[in-house]
Amino acid sequence: MLLTACAARQPRVAGGVPDLDGFLTAHRLAPGEPLRADEVGRTATASYHVVQVERGEEPHRHLVHDLTLVVLRGRGVLVIGSERFAVRAGDAAVIPRATAHALVNQGRSPVITLAIFTPPLDAPDRAPAFDSSGTAR
Repeated sequence: MLLTACAARQPRVAGGVPDLDGFLTAHRLAPGEPLRADEVGRTATASYHVVQVERGEEPHRHLVHDLTLVVLRGRGVLVIGSERFAVRAGDAAVIPRATAHALVNQGRSPVITLAIFTPPLDAPDRAPAFDSSGTAR
């Protein structure tokens, strides 16, 4: 896992989304929707998704995809395995496949991220991180 911070700057999103504000206006979270993910680009080796997190997500794993997460806007806590990291716009993390993780919003507005899946995400790949007794899987 790698977590980095970059200098503050206006983020641009790969995959043909030069106007992030316009994209977010056209792809709003529905009332009560905790998370929204929209694919914005794809290559032979990766897919790119703008993800909006209203509150937070349950800990989960991606069994066949590595994930690179770049925070574009907002702030929150990224839980990776048993570690917790405060994140804000400009931070990035690499989450290897099968690693439990979750992003929890700590601001008033949704956390906006660019999620990069390798290989490209072609089918649902989301498994719970814990079984019904609360034991890590």
